[in-house]
Amino acid sequence: MNCKHALAAGLAAIAVCATPAADAQTASYPNQPIRLVIGWTAGGATDILARQLAAHMARQLEQSVVVDNRPGAVGTIAQGEVSRAKPDGYTLTLATNSTYAIAPHLIKSLPYGPGALVPVSLVGVSPLILAVKTGLDVQGVKGVLEMARKQPGQLNYSSGGNGSTSHLAAELFKDLTRTAITHIPYKGGGPATLAVAAGEVDLGFVDIGVALPLIRAGRLKPVAVSGSARSPLLPQVPTVEEAGVPRFESATKFALFAPAGTPSPIIERLYEAVRSAQKNDELNDKLRQQGIELVASSPAELGRDASEGFAKWGRLIAERKLSLE
Repeated sequence: MNCKHALAAGLAAIAVCATPAADAQTASYPNQPIRLVIGWTAGGATDILARQLAAHMARQLEQSVVVDNRPGAVGTIAQGEVSRAKPDGYTLTLATNSTYAIAPHLIKSLPYGPGALVPVSLVGVSPLILAVKTGLDVQGVKGVLEMARKQPGQLNYSSGGNGSTSHLAAELFKDLTRTAITHIPYKGGGPATLAVAAGEVDLGFVDIGVALPLIRAGRLKPVAVSGSARSPLLPQVPTVEEAGVPRFESATKFALFAPAGTPSPIIERLYEAVRSAQKNDELNDKLRQQGIELVASSPAELGRDASEGFAKWGRLIAERKLSLE
C-alpha cells in the first residue's frame, strides 16, 4: 500500500501509509516480545483495556505483549517514545483520542512531528458517566445546571488531567449549557473518579468501568451518560442529550498506532489481531462489564475517524481558549 496522504489528526497529522518490506524479518514477525506503551496510569480505562488486549494479542501472535505505563502530558510522553522507536512492530502504543485528537491543540511543542505514527486500528469505545458526589443534593442534569447557574464557579469537577477526554467532555458540557464549573485535574481517570466518590470534588465525567463498583456501592450518583446511547450497564441513566443538552456527545476512543515506516505486512498482522479480539465473545463480555465496547477498523478508517475528532475538539479548544502552555 502506497502512502497517499497525511490526515490532520491529533499529531497535527497522522500519515495513513505503510512501507513495503517483504523481507525475512517481516515474514518471521513476531519473534520477540512486543511492548505496548500507554500514556496513562494503572487502574484507568486505558490500562484496563491495554492489559486485556495484550493478553489476547499474545495468544494470537504467539508472542508476549508487555504493557508499559508511561503517563504524563496527556499521553504525549508515551506517544513520543513510540514515535522514536524502531519501526519493526515491537513497540506500539494504545492511545486515546485525548492524545491523538486533543493534545496537539493544547501542546504547541510536541516531542514528535506530523506523521510520526501510523494507525493500525481503532480498538474500543467507552462512554463517560457524569457522576456527582453523594452529598450533592441535585436531581439529574437539570439539578446540576440549576445549582451551577445559582452559584457560578462554586461547583467543581474532576478530570483525568488537562486535555483528557473527561476534561474536554466537561468543557463541552459547560459550553453548551453556558455554565461556569471549576476544573480540578487529577493524574488519571482512576484518581479523578475516586475524588468524586470521596467528596473532594462535586462532580466529574468519569470512566464508567472505574465508576461502576462505586455506583453499586452507593458512593457515586450517576446523572447521565456521555455517549450517543444509554449504557446497557446503567440502562436507567439517560444520555446527557436526553437529559436536556442538545448536541452533546463525547466518548473515549482507544486506538492502536505504530511508528511511521512500520512495514505494511506487520501493520496488517497487528490489525488482524485486533479484529480477532473484536470477534472473541469472552473478551467482549469481559470488557463490556467495564463499559468498553470493542471495535476494529482498518488503518485508513482509523485515520479518517481521528481526523474528524481532531477537527471537532480543535474547534471547542479554540472557542474556549484552552491551553496547557
